[in-house]
Amino acid sequence: MRLLPQLGIVALLAALAVGGWLWAAGGERGGDGAQQPRQQSGPVAVETAVARLGAVTETVTAVGATRAASSVRIVPSTSGLVTRIAFAAGQRVQAGALLVELDSASERAAVREAESELANLRAQMARAESLRARKLLSAADLDELRAKLGMAEARLEAARGQLQKRSVRAPFGGVVGLRNVDLGGYVDSSTVLTTLDDLETVELEFRIPERYFSAVKTGQPVAATSVAFPGRTFAGAVREVDTRIDPATRAFRVRAELPNPDAALPDGLFMAVGLVIAERDNAILVPEEAIIREGGQSYVYVVGEGIAAKTAITTGQRRDAAVEVLAGLAPGSEVVTKGHQSLRDRSPVRAVETRAADPERGDRARQPS
Repeated sequence: MRLLPQLGIVALLAALAVGGWLWAAGGERGGDGAQQPRQQSGPVAVETAVARLGAVTETVTAVGATRAASSVRIVPSTSGLVTRIAFAAGQRVQAGALLVELDSASERAAVREAESELANLRAQMARAESLRARKLLSAADLDELRAKLGMAEARLEAARGQLQKRSVRAPFGGVVGLRNVDLGGYVDSSTVLTTLDDLETVELEFRIPERYFSAVKTGQPVAATSVAFPGRTFAGAVREVDTRIDPATRAFRVRAELPNPDAALPDGLFMAVGLVIAERDNAILVPEEAIIREGGQSYVYVVGEGIAAKTAITTGQRRDAAVEVLAGLAPGSEVVTKGHQSLRDRSPVRAVETRAADPERGDRARQPS
């Protein structure tokens, strides 16, 4: 019978344990058994910036090579020995300037012979006209002499033409290249004496994707740079736009013209080019660090009355310090730039620093992504 008191003691201990647990749990519940709300934490400290209006330039980037406005290989129209070289590599020459002379002794002799024959026939013609005036010469004889005089003039013109071919001259003004011949060398019509490039303006040809076809127009500004001229930018404008799109590359050709008054740009130089296809003076700009990207969508946290609302936006051009917002945000809106990791939609926030988006920092938009 001693077992019953022991069971009573065990039951008492169990009742005490259950009561203690219920008493401890009672601190987290109200008198009616409902769960008490958790204590809310304070506002999240964030840094913010104000979206401002600014100018944005939409630019497409490409690469291309320069080509002189006029470019030729200088070759003689006849063969012979080089007797004079009248240019230096890289020299700027005017149209008609002498470049190379070939031996011309026989051509000069032919000119003198033709001049002498012509002078003799002219003297005969003068006497014949005097005789004809006195009716001492027939009209037929006078006509025959006139024909001989015309043929003598033609022979002189041909002789002078052959002599001129012995002098190779610049067909237009420009810059001559390296010389490929030496004095005394024999040349013919297949020998390239040098090159001549008109570099007052250079043509820059490049290709851009077909999606920009409707946006490219003649006269649009371009800016080109080259590793050969660090820190220097060459400005120009679109001159021609191709009417066809390459089916293999899905791109089309654009030709721009770059002024080159100092002839700094040579023919064939590789250059990077930026083509301005649009300019917007009232673009909404926010700092780049304010943008959050999730699943292909861009967001910002817009602060209003101490609450940060997660807002979807559409972005445009990126600049060195800012991003253009095309839709979803009004100018003057305050957006979070630091502290996103602690935020959820509609989180209470406290701005510890607010600055303005700087639309003037950076002067060139990058290619749209």
